[in-house]
Amino acid sequence: MQIFAKLKEKLISSLLYYYIDFVHKTSKIEKVGHLEFLEEDCRDKFIIFIWHGDSYCYYPFLKGKKLNIITTKNKRGGVISRISRHFGYDVLRLPDIGGNGDYIFKVREQINKKTKANLVMSVDGPSGPQHEIKDFALIMALFSKRKVLPLSIEVKHKIELKRWDKLKFPLPFNEITIKVNEAFNPSKSDRKEKFISIKKEIKDVMEEKIGYN
Repeated sequence: MQIFAKLKEKLISSLLYYYIDFVHKTSKIEKVGHLEFLEEDCRDKFIIFIWHGDSYCYYPFLKGKKLNIITTKNKRGGVISRISRHFGYDVLRLPDIGGNGDYIFKVREQINKKTKANLVMSVDGPSGPQHEIKDFALIMALFSKRKVLPLSIEVKHKIELKRWDKLKFPLPFNEITIKVNEAFNPSKSDRKEKFISIKKEIKDVMEEKIGYN
């Protein structure tokens, strides 16, 4: 049964990453905002915030750049890991990214190695509610002494699943706009107020419409 499950995971992953590649090759992709933050020679390294439901729309965006992706150790995490590795990203698999214990230190150690890389987090995952930023993501930014870099995306043609995150699958021959927003620098004072204000500011930026050209 385990062998069958692994083969199924591999098949699903292959279908998804070839499909995502095809979508991006046939679509008009516009990248706007602070793209310089994502260049390898940028002095700062960030924790990049995306919404869980947009994850499949982002995969090829940073292809070829040093990047760490956090995912869980469940079955869906296996698919995400395979897709991420296809696009050249390193994967950090955690049992439960909702925990604030040892995981923070393990992730910090991994991302602050000599080969420093930006870290990507689906900040309302792994189980929602939709567009509600988890404390873990901001605590991780504080502990790793990194700024938060929120991304926004608009996909003109997509299929949206009826589930908590409204997971989106972009269609081929599309128009996709990705925006790298201003960075946020979480502080100890933000933590004292349970990140209420900074969560709202980041959420507003990530949900702001960016339009198509």
